[in-house]
Amino acid sequence: MFKQYVKNEQFNLQINRFINDEYENDQKVQEDLKSIIPQLKDEESWFKAWNDKAIAREQDGDFSVASTYYQASEFYLSPEDPRDENAYRKYRENFYKGFNDFEYERYQVPYENGYLPIVKLVTPNATKNLLLFAGYDSYMEEMVKMSKFLKGIDYNIYVFDGPGQGTALRQGIHLIHNWENPVSVILDYFNLKRASAVGMSLGGYLVMRAAAFEKRLDKIVAFDIFYSFFDALRIRMPYNQITKIEQLLAAKDAKTVNFMFKSMMANNLDLNWKINKGMANVGVQSPYELLKQFQKYNMEPIMPLINQDVLLLAGENDQYVPSSRLVEIDSKLINAASVKSIMFDKASGGDQHCQAGNRQLGFDAIKEFLSNK
Repeated sequence: MFKQYVKNEQFNLQINRFINDEYENDQKVQEDLKSIIPQLKDEESWFKAWNDKAIAREQDGDFSVASTYYQASEFYLSPEDPRDENAYRKYRENFYKGFNDFEYERYQVPYENGYLPIVKLVTPNATKNLLLFAGYDSYMEEMVKMSKFLKGIDYNIYVFDGPGQGTALRQGIHLIHNWENPVSVILDYFNLKRASAVGMSLGGYLVMRAAAFEKRLDKIVAFDIFYSFFDALRIRMPYNQITKIEQLLAAKDAKTVNFMFKSMMANNLDLNWKINKGMANVGVQSPYELLKQFQKYNMEPIMPLINQDVLLLAGENDQYVPSSRLVEIDSKLINAASVKSIMFDKASGGDQHCQAGNRQLGFDAIKEFLSNK
């Protein structure tokens, strides 16, 4: 279940995200948390607390736990921070040392001037294919680990870092809204005539965008829904403030927008992370440029183009996506073959972003949806 580890909402979500899926009942990890949590004051103390424990766990040969701690330590580091690359490398090294949930194959699919890394999780005698990816800040290894919740389904699972994610981003392949491009490249590379797709977090928008234009996709899961990038700002800003920002963007007043965000980010850890992470992902240098890119990520124009079977998941207390969007998206998928919507409430433990308090709930719904003919 989702736990209140600290008062900071952003810190709290990330601790639940990194720990709950696998280590909620691990006594050694819970003991580690007793040491880690009191240290968490700001981005720097966050890095040090997790990194110190990651080093200790790696030395003890607890590679899976060490990997999780290295991932957590890297979360708030800037790409320009010399510690960032080492934390990311250690995260991945330890991950593959400790991963044994599936037989798997690793690929590098040519894309632009680099490649998209892919892990194919092999299900013996599977007859179907599933693409699995995340969004704004997750790495493919996190999704590979979550795939344990999908064991036993009649699918080979292709998990990948797309543009703006993980190893792809570190090659300079930046985030794009037209996600049908990487999806089509992957389908072509593996000669897949038909596949289902699950997009997590921002992937809840990306998977819908891909489905609108790539008709080899048959079943689509938004885990959770993600209507627009501006929702992630709007949900944490006063109405008059976000309205003013939208007016300034319409007027192309970059100077005022950048000044406003510099001031707001100085005292808001969550907003500071969102904007700096976004600029790195998209490959721009200012909040104004980022927000202009953000405007492309919007469900409104693509919903009539989606004609697949669709599963929409949402949490009533999602801190990034207004839960009210669930009904709106459902009602506007007018050409979808079918639509199933699920809202998870607090009592279920699935009310947070991507069911961070009870991930099993989301994946159980996905398994049922994928198994239906």
